[in-house]
Amino acid sequence: MRRLCCLAVLTLVSGCGVGFQDLPLGRTPDGDSYRLTLVFADAAGLPVGGKVKLGQAEVGRVSELRARDFRAEVVVAISAGVPLPAGTRAQIQVSSALGEQFVDLQPPPGPAAGTLADGGVIGVELTSGGPAVEDLLAAAGTMLNGAGLDQVRTIVAEANTALGGRSAQVKELFGQLDSLLASVDAHRGELTRAIDSVGALTTTVNDERATIEAGLTRLTPAIEVLNGHRGTLENLLGRVTTLSRVTGEALGKTEQDLLALVPQVRQLLGELGGLDTELGATLAKIAPFQENLARATPSDYLNVDGRLDVPNTLLPLLTGSPPPPPGSAPEPGALADFLARSAR
Repeated sequence: MRRLCCLAVLTLVSGCGVGFQDLPLGRTPDGDSYRLTLVFADAAGLPVGGKVKLGQAEVGRVSELRARDFRAEVVVAISAGVPLPAGTRAQIQVSSALGEQFVDLQPPPGPAAGTLADGGVIGVELTSGGPAVEDLLAAAGTMLNGAGLDQVRTIVAEANTALGGRSAQVKELFGQLDSLLASVDAHRGELTRAIDSVGALTTTVNDERATIEAGLTRLTPAIEVLNGHRGTLENLLGRVTTLSRVTGEALGKTEQDLLALVPQVRQLLGELGGLDTELGATLAKIAPFQENLARATPSDYLNVDGRLDVPNTLLPLLTGSPPPPPGSAPEPGALADFLARSAR
């Protein structure tokens, strides 16, 4: 009897070293499954036997956790009837604020090129850790301990001071801001085209950078030459200023002469207009005069004794002298002198 009691005590003591976590239960889903390895930067808090979900459905379990190359490798068992497309992402989530962590699988949105097979790996670039409850509680504690509330209280107080008694102005300001935003939205197409044009211009300038740099390099000697002749250019500009002033004075004097000539031209045009009715008959008499002149001239020359009567209004034009006062007789010999000079 004593030996039986000792055996029972030893059995109970040895059983204290065995826990539920050491039992191979809950590490694989029911039925057939295939294994995948998920590589996380950090998987602290994820339990072995934790759930693997696809949306709201449980599709597997966490079978093993191991570390390699300073990364966490999570081996999961997925039900054989749940194929996962290539490119599936994995994220560690928390079921509730105090709940356990699980692996959330997120298939790619588009069509995938194949599925993940047994022994496949989801790399660290496709995995991410979920929110850590302890970090969230620590941040909340820091804020509630006054780290940020004093600043928020100061901001609210300053805002109340600035806006106190100015509700009408603030309302008007928001109205103007709304109109401005509406105007900007109405010209969104023009703004987009302008930005696109600036982008195209920038691209063109960037593509022609070598040409622009070569042009600027070649422009440097020309600028140096101009800089060397700065004194000559300044002297030239001074002379141009003098020339402009003299030209302006000359044009001013010429303007007076032209204004004085206008009445004379008007008088000449009036006289020519008065001859309009006689011009046709005069031209008609020229043709028979030419025929009779040819018959009356048997040789190379002809003696003519005639009289040329030039009206007083045409005499100044022929002789270049100023016109006589109205009603006065023409100067004797003026036309004869003009004809004599012309004959020379």
